[in-house]
Amino acid sequence: MSKDLLLNLLLILTPIFVYQVFQMERVSTKKPHLDQWLIGLLYGIACDLCMVFPIAFGEDFLWDLRWVPFLIAVLYGGWRSGLVAALLLLGYRLYLGGGISFYSVVVCLLIVFTCTMLIRRRYLSYNRSQKVLCSLGLSLTTFLFMMASIWYVFDAKSQVEYLVGRGCAFYWMYAGLYMFAMTFSVLLIENLMESARMREEIRKSEKLNIISDLAASIAHEVRNPLTVVRGFIQLAQSTMDEDNRRYMRTAISELDRAEFIISDYLNFAKPELEHLERVNIAVEVRNIVTFMTSYATMQAVELTLDVEDTLYVFVDKVKFKQVIINLVKNSVEAIRQGGRIEVRAHRNGDCVQVTVIDNGEGMTAEQVERLGKPFYSTKEKGTGLGLMVTFRIVEAMSGTLTFESEKGRGTQATITVPFATKKDNFKRRNHDAGDESSHDE
Repeated sequence: MSKDLLLNLLLILTPIFVYQVFQMERVSTKKPHLDQWLIGLLYGIACDLCMVFPIAFGEDFLWDLRWVPFLIAVLYGGWRSGLVAALLLLGYRLYLGGGISFYSVVVCLLIVFTCTMLIRRRYLSYNRSQKVLCSLGLSLTTFLFMMASIWYVFDAKSQVEYLVGRGCAFYWMYAGLYMFAMTFSVLLIENLMESARMREEIRKSEKLNIISDLAASIAHEVRNPLTVVRGFIQLAQSTMDEDNRRYMRTAISELDRAEFIISDYLNFAKPELEHLERVNIAVEVRNIVTFMTSYATMQAVELTLDVEDTLYVFVDKVKFKQVIINLVKNSVEAIRQGGRIEVRAHRNGDCVQVTVIDNGEGMTAEQVERLGKPFYSTKEKGTGLGLMVTFRIVEAMSGTLTFESEKGRGTQATITVPFATKKDNFKRRNHDAGDESSHDE
């Protein structure tokens, strides 16, 4: 029995490592749907292999852990993975035999699939501990559904005494193994995914550091000659006719544009926060929305607001305004006439979240993954620097900026920063005072 049990556990874990080899090293993929089909295929095969090599209890009772890989396929791959895994599971089960036993498996599968899909979106938003607890509950619920279907089959065959004869200890062990296999699989998947994300963040950080150093050194050197050229063009305008002055004004406007781009490079290279203070960003968000409403109205876009009253955070007020304005402006530019933008600001636990939601053109998963990377922009004439600067400013404020989008259905940008209490403000002031004293010495 122990050998069969270990084999079932190995069969459940094998798809995780196979997927790791083929896909998980790439945090982003150009074809996410193919990943979902692959997950379904791997876990569907695992379901079948669990039935091929069942666990023997005594001489005449066979059982397996087929529902664990099926649950994982649906939770982490979605309906596509679940569909593939379900077809493979039912196909092999039909090969083993039809009748009432097969139909009970079909009913159990439909119930489990529906329940898992209903909680999947919330499950993916959980942290690791919450996912473990959720997976425990889900595996136990699945076990109960499975036992109910088995009981129905044996009752129809007038063999309930056979199930009763197994004893309570067997069923407790059976349920415990289901929960153990599910929990261990979830922990392993989450650890591997976290490691992949960390490696990607390290690679991204190294690239950004190199670009920051280059941007800072080059921008200073380029800005000085541009200033000189602009000054001489202005002086030369006084001796030119009107046609040539028009050309010079065009040249000056392009120089100003170059200066603006260089300033963005410098902000990206060194996003220094000049004055961190405890700010009620509810007030700031209201002011920004009021300020941006006229701009949105000119583009026939409706701008709405949903903000709590007291949302204190440690930020640079000027830089924070720049971040929100950039996000709202990007949303307006992504919407065709008649669109809608909603700005929300709410407290979520120990953090404050500011969300900008639009119903614009939206983006593909690949485009979302590339946001904030050097020289990438979804705009025709964009440089991508504005969003790069926005990411760096939010990071400098100990926050995070995330995007969720779907092509044709809009985009949601969420800024998350730590909530600041009065005690935190007192500690920050003492810390700043200590730094100033050390500096004076």
